Parts: sequence; structure tokens; C-alpha cells
Amino acid sequence: MSFNVSLISFFVLIIAYFILVEIFTVLFRLTGLREDKARFQAVSCMTNSGFTTRESELILNSAARRNLARVMMLFGYLFAVSGVSLLVNLFIRSSGDQINWMTILYSLVFLVVILVITRSKWIIRKFDELVERLAKNKTKGAFCNNVRILEMFHDKLIAEVFVTCIPPEIRDKTLLEMNFRHTYKLNVLLIKRGNIIMDHVISSDEIKQGDRVLIYGSKNNIMELFKDSI
Repeated sequence: MSFNVSLISFFVLIIAYFILVEIFTVLFRLTGLREDKARFQAVSCMTNSGFTTRESELILNSAARRNLARVMMLFGYLFAVSGVSLLVNLFIRSSGDQINWMTILYSLVFLVVILVITRSKWIIRKFDELVERLAKNKTKGAFCNNVRILEMFHDKLIAEVFVTCIPPEIRDKTLLEMNFRHTYKLNVLLIKRGNIIMDHVISSDEIKQGDRVLIYGSKNNIMELFKDSI
């Protein structure tokens, strides 16, 4: 492989790396993780580093996240091997091949343009929306409202629901308006909204997208309400 081809391949590899990190950030977010934690997990998996015991629990407690992490680690390994191989080839070829400086210049300009584009919040938002829409269509709701069972009591359980898709029947309604406890036979124990913990849930509260909700009730009732909501 010539120096110029190796250089172009290396830049393409860098661009592909950033694109994959963004894609998997969206996929992790669809499993219920916040944006910052989703991005941290994506970068950690791609670099095979950065995990702490507490952070790794976010992956281990979800089958969907474990599958995503497994795929990302494989990509990370391939990127590492390819990157090292290309760098070694660049070093070897730099002393033997005739270097085309115009190719280097064009490659650098192209890389700068890509980096500028990736800094655009509008472009990133549109790209994320596209990935999210495609992911939901392909997985048929697999990433919608990740439900994690915390405790089981005979036929009832306590579950944590990462609300990424609001069921139409509860959207923009308070618990009182939909008579939540009697209609769905579920009790909302706690709502975590960002950094706010609502541990005294009242009838005027609503369940919103992005909430982490602690719910008590039967598994069938929980799954029927939150997993069939796309």
C-alpha cells in the first residue's frame, strides 16, 4: 500500500470512528441512558477502557446494552488494529515512496471540514434523529422503554422503567387525570427526572420522556403499558 493510499485510509478510519461513536451513543440513549452517560459508554467500549465498577453496572444490567457493548468492543479492536497497521505503513512508506503533498493537503482539508461539521449541533441533532428513527424501525421497539426488574414478590415486582417512548394514553396527562393506579393497576413509587428525584409522587405529577420511573405492580401490566408504546 502506497503512502498516499495509507494516508487517505487513515483519515477515513478517523472519520468512521467518530460516526460510529455517534451512532452507538444514540443506540445507548435509546436503552434509557442519559446523553452524557451514553456517550461515555460508547467511547469506553470503542477504546476498551474507561469503565468503573459503577458505570459498568449500567451495561451489565441490560441485555440490549450488553449486546451493543459487545459489538462496539469488536469494532474498537478492529479500529485499533487497523489504525496501528496504517500508522506503521505510513512510517515505512514515508522514507521510500514519493510523497504527493497535494494528496496530504486535500486530506487535511477534508478532515478539517468533517471535524467542523461534527461540531455543528444542528447537523448532529439531525443525524441523531435519523439514526434513532432507523433504529426504532429496524428493531421494532426493542429499544423502547427499557424495563429493569429490581425485586420480585410472588406475582408482583418492582421495576425501573427508562421512559424513552411515551405511551399515547398517558402522554401529557397527570396521574390523577388518567386514574393511573386503578386504570393500569400500577403504583408509581418514584420518578427521577434528570438530577431531580421525586420520591413523593403526587396525583398532579406526569410521566415524561426521559424519566426513570420506579413502579410496583404485575409484570404483565408494566410490560403491556410501557413496551407496546411505539
